[in-house]
Amino acid sequence: MATIAQPTIRAKYALVYDEAATIAKVNDVLYFFGDDGSITLYEAALAPYLCVLGDCQTADTQQILDRLHGGPAAICTHRTMGRQ
Repeated sequence: MATIAQPTIRAKYALVYDEAATIAKVNDVLYFFGDDGSITLYEAALAPYLCVLGDCQTADTQQILDRLHGGPAAICTHRTMGRQ
């Protein structure tokens, strides 16, 4: 049996420039996930325009990981089946 490394993720709902978004720390990298589908790396210059609202639920964090890896179709067609 192989052990698959699970990414670490912490996600919170947020407002960035008064727009709804999710801020997530995935493997020690901060990203903004906009409701319009955009994915942006966090920069310190964004800090004054950020309002963190609260924790995301398990389903929301899984959706963030799926978006980060190209969506359901990309995930299904690019899986690797090797042993680690």
